[in-house]
Amino acid sequence: MPVLRINNYIDAYRQRAACEDLHELAARPNKQAVTEFVNRRILEALELTPDDVLVDIGCGDASLLRMAQGRASRSVGVVATVEEKLRLESSFPNLFFVASVAQRLPMESCSASKVVCNTTLLYLPSESDVLAALREMARIARPGSTIWVGEVPEIDEYAHHGIYRGNSMTAYLWHLLRHNGLRSFLGMVRLWLKAATGSEQIVLNSAGMFYAEPAKMISLAESSGLRLETYFRHKELDGGSKVVKSEFRYDYIFTV
Repeated sequence: MPVLRINNYIDAYRQRAACEDLHELAARPNKQAVTEFVNRRILEALELTPDDVLVDIGCGDASLLRMAQGRASRSVGVVATVEEKLRLESSFPNLFFVASVAQRLPMESCSASKVVCNTTLLYLPSESDVLAALREMARIARPGSTIWVGEVPEIDEYAHHGIYRGNSMTAYLWHLLRHNGLRSFLGMVRLWLKAATGSEQIVLNSAGMFYAEPAKMISLAESSGLRLETYFRHKELDGGSKVVKSEFRYDYIFTV
């Protein structure tokens, strides 16, 4: 199939699991240093102890779990698809993974002391799904647990950056011509021709993005049983070694 059209992130990550580069599962192509930087900040905030049970919802390439090895009594990585689970298990047989959506976690109530959900809520299809995921975090967390919910954008970043989110190849080409110029347009035409011969594949993802300003995000979380400890603008690397604040994303630390 030269052009693959998908409309949800579960299928998108199923495709990522087949990529040669395992880091594609972190959704930061060619930015492994950024992923590791973000995870170091999360682990600093969590302050893991040998008695902790850590659950990473949407664990990506398992970078955080690998960095946390030996610092908690048990760690669980949650991914949305069986394909991701199998890929991670084959790469890291000493780590434990489950395949499940964030809205229905296969863990017992009050079973985790540290919960991470970073760069995950923005991929859920609706506000009701976000609420379900937040309720699940509150359910599996022990009293006094630390819950990190990170990289929640306050605006629709796709719209802000003019990123095409549709399923029409001709509309995509027209979008590239208008927003990116002739060079990008011609480059995609060449790729489309290669795809027609079976040597390449183009993925068109029409799924949207969940976003919420801090006041709304805090309200959603508190209505789900979480209590805000603090929140702050997300930090990452600028492509080099300089630490910069995200333009639109926020990190939140909750407890129950």
